[in-house]
Amino acid sequence: MTAIALRTELDVAELLLAKGWLPEEINSILEFPLPKAAFHHLPTARATHQQPAVTKVTATPVQYARQILQAAGWLEQELDSLLKPCLPTINPWLNQTVQAQSPTAWLKLASPAVSLQQYRRTMAIKRLSSFSCVITGICLAVALAS
Repeated sequence: MTAIALRTELDVAELLLAKGWLPEEINSILEFPLPKAAFHHLPTARATHQQPAVTKVTATPVQYARQILQAAGWLEQELDSLLKPCLPTINPWLNQTVQAQSPTAWLKLASPAVSLQQYRRTMAIKRLSSFSCVITGICLAVALAS
């Protein structure tokens, strides 16, 4: 029988500390940030200047942390539950157009991206609604079986 490895935010912090990350950087990518006292219990010895298995070519720290953890053998499901989602950001220089007819309308700005707070609120509402559907289904099954 195979055992399931339950990895937590402490495991992420320990691995990233060994790679030279700072506690503030680690908390910025975690779905549920660790208190500062938790970092005092982890080994804070910096890794000797080893060449990492992946190179830092990504734009965001979340994507870089995903690469490091995947190189260490972590599964995608573990990373999805521990790290913040990679939300698309708006590049303000992306959709700029110059209009010759109207000198006052220089920029055509893109619509704002979904904030992390809105994303979490939406996911919480989805989880609560699905949980209530499950409870209702169970109650109906029990009522019909009686």
